[in-house]
Amino acid sequence: MIAARFALFLCLAFCLGSGSNLLSAQDHGSIVGTPFSTPADEKTGADSFRSQCAACHGLHGEGGSNGPSLITGAFRHGGSDEALLRTISRGVSGTAMAAFPLNGKEIWQLIAFLRSVNRGVAAQQVKGNAAEGERLYRASGCAACHTLAGDGGLSGPDLTGILSRLTMNQITISLLEPDADVSPDYWSLRAKTKTGQIIAGIRMNEDMDTFQIREPSGKLRSFRKADLANYEIVHSSPMPSFKGKLAADQIQDVIAWLSRFPAETEPK
Repeated sequence: MIAARFALFLCLAFCLGSGSNLLSAQDHGSIVGTPFSTPADEKTGADSFRSQCAACHGLHGEGGSNGPSLITGAFRHGGSDEALLRTISRGVSGTAMAAFPLNGKEIWQLIAFLRSVNRGVAAQQVKGNAAEGERLYRASGCAACHTLAGDGGLSGPDLTGILSRLTMNQITISLLEPDADVSPDYWSLRAKTKTGQIIAGIRMNEDMDTFQIREPSGKLRSFRKADLANYEIVHSSPMPSFKGKLAADQIQDVIAWLSRFPAETEPK
């Protein structure tokens, strides 16, 4: 799976550098985070931002006379990494935002810098009620699928340290529009064997001949493709949307609760 994802990133970088068409807005989950996100990448992205973007967006992304603030993680033309990639590489028609002649790696490094700024600002802006957030987290059944500080399910991403990886706006989008950005690590397999057995689970790995999945029970299983009558890779998220179920202040409460569990620390 790691090799496959790296190959995808290399392919994307090549396409960007060669001017090929980028991913469409309907391609959910094909990119998750930037493949160039080390501190060195963020520094390179910061240098690029200051030399090419600061004139319009401010030296630190706080906004300027010709460009909006970029520090909150809430962007006018989409907040996913894919949307940022399209905006930077294509520009925005009818605005001062022109397409930038950067290669794929340079764009990802610029996005890595923006995300580092977004996370820093988000860490200072968590204002919800953590106690109420814990109640909502447990009442909504989040722990059935997500691990938090070592406890919980395995069918969804580990939420420990989530604010070091996603901005508050990204977390909000994931709650309201869970299909907007689904990691390939959480694509599902639905299949039927030639003997009639129904198979369903998270696709853990795939090669030319087999699938490896994790069933809802947590059991790991492997299947030969030759033994399957049919199968489907499901790119949508199994997580339900909380649009209309959680108000904006309740989402802030949940984020406040999650913020109490930074990466590699014990629960508070």
